[in-house]
Amino acid sequence: MSYFPKLPSGQNEAVGRPRVSATWAVAALALSLLWQFLTVHYNRAGNWNALFLTGQLFAVPPELARGTYLFPGTGFDGQMYRYVAHDPFLQRGYARYLDNPGERYRRILVPALAYFLAAGHQPLIDASYIAIIGLFVLLGAYWLSRWAVLVGAHPAWALAFLLIPATLISMDRMTVDVALAALTVAFAVYWKTGSWWKLFIVLLLACLVRETGLLLVAGVCVFDWINRRFARGVLWASASVPMFAWYWFVYGVFREKTHYGAPAWFLKKLGPGLFYRLLQPPRYPLPVALEAIARCADVFALAAILFASILAVVLFLRVQPKTPLAIAALLFAALVFAITSTQYWTDSYGYPRVFSPLLILIALPSIAKEAGTPPLWWLSLVPVLVVDLRLGMQFVWAISGVIRGLLHL
Repeated sequence: MSYFPKLPSGQNEAVGRPRVSATWAVAALALSLLWQFLTVHYNRAGNWNALFLTGQLFAVPPELARGTYLFPGTGFDGQMYRYVAHDPFLQRGYARYLDNPGERYRRILVPALAYFLAAGHQPLIDASYIAIIGLFVLLGAYWLSRWAVLVGAHPAWALAFLLIPATLISMDRMTVDVALAALTVAFAVYWKTGSWWKLFIVLLLACLVRETGLLLVAGVCVFDWINRRFARGVLWASASVPMFAWYWFVYGVFREKTHYGAPAWFLKKLGPGLFYRLLQPPRYPLPVALEAIARCADVFALAAILFASILAVVLFLRVQPKTPLAIAALLFAALVFAITSTQYWTDSYGYPRVFSPLLILIALPSIAKEAGTPPLWWLSLVPVLVVDLRLGMQFVWAISGVIRGLLHL
């Protein structure tokens, strides 16, 4: 039995590649850029660095303060990764402007790529960062198109990458999670095609996006260890070495400022976590009717993550032989139950992007309608759509601003 699965008879990498239409990936990128242009033009005074959602309650590095668009409150994570991109080697002192420098610097891939794309030229780094986010939208859509062609579906599935919560949030708020979403799709593609060296690079990069990329590495390692290929499993595990080397460097810099155990929301106490939030969704300072709608949407989104976790278990149990995709999905499902802090499950822009790889991993076999998926194959697509409905509520104000602008109201 070969290590990598074989493609259907008569189909191989060379045959499959020409059928993949890059046009669909470019169309996905164009739609993403169109949204960014419209919301920047009509909602954010034409200032593109407003995409980083910098809050007034955090100090801004003086060199970046001029021209920075400020929002009320604390802003969002994108502002932190922007500072890392401007100072990836800790030479400009921007770390003191971060909320959690050890955690932000661990997630180095997107900021570092932005820095290198701009060749370290400070005035270009913001634009470079936005371009890197666009690049991962393009790559994620391209890889999803390739997956669709490989499994006999239409390459227009590339457009579905825009529906991944991590993609929606990243293109609107410049978070790094779209990179891991794209690499999760690449993980599936290169496993299916048997491109082992490309798969190794994908795993290496995924670990540098954020910590949860390690679960993709674990999926391949566990697969090999189950099949008693211990040496090969160790080879895959070595893809995480650059991540741990970088973490050691970051720890050496911030050891007095950063707690380097598990984040506070992981197994802090044995608590109900997600289940408590399902029963007690967060309150909002909104009119009664609107608050009721928002809280109901929160319940549905949380239930969707729980449902996705259950589907991951079902997929793992039904797939024979086990695959790295099914194993990685099971590991992400376990992570859902390991996060016991109820506060973690409050932010509707937080948990959907962290668990986007889970939503992707359970959906990909459904696109293929492969054995092991639920009898109703589309069930695995439901969680991402339900989470998108909750995210859609967050976009209402921005969408209404664009519509008013287009209609000159």
